[in-house]
Amino acid sequence: MNPNISDFFMERKAAWLKARLKPSLTADERDQLQQEADEKFALANWLPDAARRATQLTMVSHPSKFSHPSAKTSSVIAKSSQADDGYLRSGNVDYELDVFGNAAAMDVYKFLSLQMNDGKTVLTHLEEDSMAIKSLFTLPTANYVSLKQGLTSIKQLDDLSRTDHLVKQVYFPVGETYHLLSLLTPSGLLTQVKTRIDNIRFSEETKQAKECRKKNEHHVVGYDDIFDLTITAFGGTQPQNVSVLNSQNAGRAYLLASAPPNLKQRQVRLPTHNFFRNSLRARLFKEEFHSLDKLIRTGINNIHVREGIRNTLKFIIDQVLQRAFRVRAYEPGWSHTQHYQSLPLAQRIWLDDANLEQRESQDDWLADVVSDFARWILDTYEYLCKETYIKLSDHELHEVRRMVEQSVGSDQEFFK
Repeated sequence: MNPNISDFFMERKAAWLKARLKPSLTADERDQLQQEADEKFALANWLPDAARRATQLTMVSHPSKFSHPSAKTSSVIAKSSQADDGYLRSGNVDYELDVFGNAAAMDVYKFLSLQMNDGKTVLTHLEEDSMAIKSLFTLPTANYVSLKQGLTSIKQLDDLSRTDHLVKQVYFPVGETYHLLSLLTPSGLLTQVKTRIDNIRFSEETKQAKECRKKNEHHVVGYDDIFDLTITAFGGTQPQNVSVLNSQNAGRAYLLASAPPNLKQRQVRLPTHNFFRNSLRARLFKEEFHSLDKLIRTGINNIHVREGIRNTLKFIIDQVLQRAFRVRAYEPGWSHTQHYQSLPLAQRIWLDDANLEQRESQDDWLADVVSDFARWILDTYEYLCKETYIKLSDHELHEVRRMVEQSVGSDQEFFK
């Protein structure tokens, strides 16, 4: 018999006797208990009983009892394929199946999990109908077929898909209707995550490295750590009522930090449709346009007023150019993404350094930008000073356009 199987029965027999042998028992009573234990844990007697009790256990990959100990759903064994998609999911991580059911029958699961000489478990040998397991299960008390059928029933799946109101559920939109999804926990995956994190944090190498740090000594490798972990518990004081793996983990599992990243607010707003509407707030120019309005409304036509109007317009244009430069300073190529395809081509050439060559070799974009720029100045003036607004003459409109064209076309500080 395989040493692992022999040790299993020896341990079970020893535990059974320890619970029953008392100092007050006579030698005959002790001998009688010993004989009873030998018979009870003989393979020929224990296996048929185990095959009957196996129906009290269910092997799954996603136990519903992690949602609620009283939840009863269909037995689920997920069969997901491996893919290099970067996701931590079933199929991409190799982990053992979980078991839940009558705690008194858990010895059956432990037996099925024992490794044979080739490293495969008893359950695997049963599923493969190996000669080794057939030889071991050739008994006078039961035939091989009945033993296999009983023991492998631990992995028997339900024909129907049943959920439970105690399981967390979500309505997921599909077309014009919804699918009701029952959310189950991959307990094997939780166990793998906990095992790997514990190895990172509490391995002997990590302990040595931390000790060196404590003593302010150099350590060649150092150590890794994972911060902001949260420990969650399943099953309360009776984790065995949830599943075997949950019991092995003392009901504990790690939750990794899933808070959103701390993002720095972007100081510039990238335009999606029009730079002058998306990236410029008219009220930020309120003081400048009110000054312009006062100069226009004086009705005085001398060199000082004309120079004041020209300087105010030049200041407004420079302020707009500074904001355009902030957009220009953003990572080149931003306007090539789908999100910004509604932005006019002329403005994309003007504002995105990825189009520098096109900007320097072509002039068509300049006329469109100048036209939009001049129109924004006139519209903003009318919006901010609507109660006192005076419509500009054709000569004044031409002057505004000329100043904009001169600034946009020749300001090397911003547009070379």
